Amino acid sequence: MKKKLILLLALLMVMSLFLAACGTDDEPADDDNGEAVEGENGDDEGDDEAAEGDDEEGDDQQHEIGGLLTIGVTEISGNFNPAYYSSSYDGYVVDLTFQTLMNRDIDGEWVMEAADDWEVSEDGTQITFFMNEDNYFSDGEQVTAHDVVWSYKLLSDPSYTGRYGSIADGLEGYAEYADGETEDFPGVVAEDDFTVVFTFREPLRTNIVNTTFHIMPEHYYGENMTHGDTEGVTELSSEPIGSGPYTLVDFAPEEYVYLERNENYLFEDQFLVEEILIQATEMTTEMDDLLTGTVDLLAGQINPDNIRDAEAADNIQLNEYPRSGYGYVKTNNEFGPTTEKEVRQALYYSFNLEEFVDEYFEGYASTQYHPYSQESWAVTDEWVDSIASYDFDMDRAAEILDEAGWEVGDSGYREKDGEVMTLYILTMPDHDILETLVPMWERDWGNGLNIDLNIAQQEFNSILDTVIYDSDANVEEWSMFFLATTITSYDPHGTVEASFHSRNIGSGQNNTSRYSNPELDEMMDDAERIMDQDEAIPVYQEIGEILTEDAAFMPVYANTYFDFYDEKLVDFETHGIYNWVAAMRQARIEE
Repeated sequence: MKKKLILLLALLMVMSLFLAACGTDDEPADDDNGEAVEGENGDDEGDDEAAEGDDEEGDDQQHEIGGLLTIGVTEISGNFNPAYYSSSYDGYVVDLTFQTLMNRDIDGEWVMEAADDWEVSEDGTQITFFMNEDNYFSDGEQVTAHDVVWSYKLLSDPSYTGRYGSIADGLEGYAEYADGETEDFPGVVAEDDFTVVFTFREPLRTNIVNTTFHIMPEHYYGENMTHGDTEGVTELSSEPIGSGPYTLVDFAPEEYVYLERNENYLFEDQFLVEEILIQATEMTTEMDDLLTGTVDLLAGQINPDNIRDAEAADNIQLNEYPRSGYGYVKTNNEFGPTTEKEVRQALYYSFNLEEFVDEYFEGYASTQYHPYSQESWAVTDEWVDSIASYDFDMDRAAEILDEAGWEVGDSGYREKDGEVMTLYILTMPDHDILETLVPMWERDWGNGLNIDLNIAQQEFNSILDTVIYDSDANVEEWSMFFLATTITSYDPHGTVEASFHSRNIGSGQNNTSRYSNPELDEMMDDAERIMDQDEAIPVYQEIGEILTEDAAFMPVYANTYFDFYDEKLVDFETHGIYNWVAAMRQARIEE
C-alpha cells in the first residue's frame, strides 16, 4: 500500500506543476460560531445513507484496519493548528489529528473521546471530566489533564490572536488572565493528572460545548510559549501532533496532505481506513478525477451537472442531505456606504436571489433570509414564513436610496454629500458561483442602480487575511465579499454570537461584517443564560428578525449537499452536522 502511495505522491507533484501553470479554482469560505471558513464547491447537508457493503458475518464482525482513501478538496492552506486555523479544509486535518474530551455521534448524542466520564455540579457552574489513563499523543507522550488546562490557557492568553477565544471567555478568571493581570487561571484546573475541572462564571446553556476544544500537547506546543507570548505556538501550525486517529506524514502546500492512522489512537475499532490522502483538485476537473479513480470522495457537492454525472456513474455512491449552513454576502458595517442600513437594504432588494438559485442550482437550493442553520432548533416553518424577506424589487431599492440621500449625480453614479457611492467587492478567480453572481451585480447594482462597482479578485487565503486575520488594518479596503458557512451546532447561539456580537470585532475574530448593535449584544448575552430550549426559541427568533431587518448580512442560498464517493467506501453516513471526517469513525474500505 505504501509503495502505491509513494508513486501517487510523485504523480501529484507532477500534476501540481501543471495546475500551477493553469491557475487554481478556489471558492469562498464561511465562518460562524468559530466555525471554519470553507471554499465553496457546493453545499453540504442532507440525510441520505451510504450504501453498505455486504456483511456475511453480521453486524458483530470485527473489521481490520486497511486501505487508502483519497479526498478531493479545492483548498489546502496548511494551518493545522486547532487554535488558529480558519479554512474548513484545514479543519479536516485538525479533526483527524486531534481529540476532544467528548464529541457528538451521528444522532447528536454526547460520546466519550479522551474522557471516560463526566459530571456537572448541582449549580451548573462546574463540569468535571475523568480522563482515560491509557491515552497517548502520536509522539508517545501521555495525554493528561494538564494538556487540557494548557490548551485553554492558550485561548485565554493576552497575546492570543486566533478566532476561538470565545470558547474560553465564560470561564472563571478569564478576564484577569486574558488582560495579563495574573498567571493563575481558575477556570480550568487539573485536580490530578487525569481529572480536569471547568469552572464557569455562571450556568449557561452553552457551557458544555465550550469544554470540547481540541487537546493540544503542552510538551510540544508549549515548549516555546510563555504567558503573554504565543508566537512559538503559531510557528508549529503545519506540523500537528495530537492524539486523534491520524498523524500527518507528508504535506505539500496547496497540493496534498498525507495522513496515516495513529498507532497510539485510543480506539482500535474506529477509524479503520489506514491512509488518507487529502488532495487539491480543480473545480473544473474534480468530477473527472472522481470518475477515473484519482480521488475517491468529493464532499459537499452542489453543482447540478456534477450531481447528474455522479447519479449516472455505476461505481459512485451518493449521500444527499440539507446543508447546515448557507452561502452569503457580508457587507462592511464600519466603513463606506454599507455602514448605512438603508444602503444594505437597497442592495438586498436589488439582489435577485431567486434568479441566481434557479439558474445555478436548478432546483437543488432555495433562498433564506435568516442567520441560522436549517438544522437549528430555533427554526420553525411558521417563523420562517413570518420573517421579513427581500423579494427582488428594483423600484423599491432605488426609492430607498433616493430617500437616504443617495441620488444619481453628474458623475452618472449615485452620490451623497459630494461622495460617489463606490462598492469595493472582493471576489475569487475561476469561481463558478461568482461567475454567475458578478454579472448579476454588474447588471442590477451597477447599471440598474447606478452604483460604482470596483470588483477585485483575490485568492482565497488573501480574502481571509483581509476580512479575518488582518481585518483591523484592512477595514477601508472592502465593502462586500461572498463566502459560505457550514454550521456545526444545533444550538443557534454560537452562530449569531460569533458572527454579530460586537466583542468579536477585530483581527482574528469572527464578526467579519463588523456589525455592532449594543441592544442585540445584550439580547444574545441574556439568551445564552436561558437553560430551557423551548423558552429560548422565541428569543433567538427575535434576534434573527433584527439581523434580517438590519440587513446585517445577506444569505444568498440554502441548499442540498451531496457527498460523492467510490463504492469501496462502506458504512459511510453523513448529514449536515455530521461531516465526512466524523463519518470516518464508522467507515471502512472494502476492496
